[in-house]
Amino acid sequence: MKKIAAAQLKVGMFVVNAGLSWMDYPYLYQEEGELTSSEQIDAILEGGYAEVFVDPGRGSYLGLKDEGPLEDSLLGHADSLSGTQLKKINLVEEMGRARKIYADSLQFAREFLQGARMGYLVDYTQSERLVESVIDSVVRNEDAMVSLTKLRSFDEYSYTHSINVAVLAVAFGKNLGLPRDRLRALGSAGIFHDLGKSRIPEAILNKPGKLTAEEFEVMKSHPRFGFELLVQQGSASDQVLLGVLQHHEKFNGKGYPGGVSGNAISLLARIIAVADVYDALTSERVYKKGMMPYKALSLMYTMRGEDFHIGYVERFIKSMGIYPVGSFVRLSTREYAVVTGSNMAAPLFPQVTVVLTPGQRGCPPRELDLDAARNGGETIEIIECLNPRDFKIDPAAYLM
Repeated sequence: MKKIAAAQLKVGMFVVNAGLSWMDYPYLYQEEGELTSSEQIDAILEGGYAEVFVDPGRGSYLGLKDEGPLEDSLLGHADSLSGTQLKKINLVEEMGRARKIYADSLQFAREFLQGARMGYLVDYTQSERLVESVIDSVVRNEDAMVSLTKLRSFDEYSYTHSINVAVLAVAFGKNLGLPRDRLRALGSAGIFHDLGKSRIPEAILNKPGKLTAEEFEVMKSHPRFGFELLVQQGSASDQVLLGVLQHHEKFNGKGYPGGVSGNAISLLARIIAVADVYDALTSERVYKKGMMPYKALSLMYTMRGEDFHIGYVERFIKSMGIYPVGSFVRLSTREYAVVTGSNMAAPLFPQVTVVLTPGQRGCPPRELDLDAARNGGETIEIIECLNPRDFKIDPAAYLM
């Protein structure tokens, strides 16, 4: 078994599952089998993997022993974002700017979705300016924008969902190492992914119960409607159009509207699909409570390789953290804390702010880096994730 850079993969090489935890090795591709096409290799690179283990004695590729030493692959590392020279800043410093960007984006979502219902074309130029602002904020400190996706009320779900998916997709794409031009397209596709719902009757769109088979067939038409509206508008790139059209397609081919599968699904659509499901699961609606983020991520993990492409959910979890920013948790010290910073290298050990004593009494906020504490010889772990409302805690107060 030999470890090589993902960039050195060739058709015919046999990839080996090394049995290592993806939590500890997020950039290691471990789906075992022989690579039979260049499209498979492209998918591995686009998925953000940097390294693989291969077996020189298996597969049809015979030149492995002549390959050079392990090389670094930029794809999959956050610092590979081309065209961006922004300094990373702390969460509190970025929150003010992030809140303004989110508010402006939310107002735009209200306007274009309401306008689309009345037959108006969208202002694509304005969306591009907003996407640029989102990208800049995510690069400065992605936790600020991402945390705002969970601090909105349920009564504006249709609008917040469009912005949340754009923010989550851009943050995910950044952590996959996508270049800035791809992030622009990704953000635009995220904002407009549900544009087609403007053509769906509100009785179906806002129905609190399960849709009938006939109603679901109508709902399944919204990606194509959105695609057609953007084509009519005339400014969206092919990448954006495919992202909107295919965001409900599934890896196993059981999605809609086209029933396409595997590598026939565009990169942007794969990313948006993950962000879309996560935000839908964790958002409160008039007729349902939002799922706790860690439970939503656990559910999505069971859907990998069926609904989602191999590696995408795993990388999204690494990007978000097992306990996303804003989560309220109990520590092994029996204290209670708000997660205030993600840690891609060690998702189980994020940055937290202790806010309650073991006796559930308020205390002066105390910042604690669980990973730094562990490296210093003091292991403090998260025992469970809790609903902050049950403790009358507002996580936003400790983020802003």
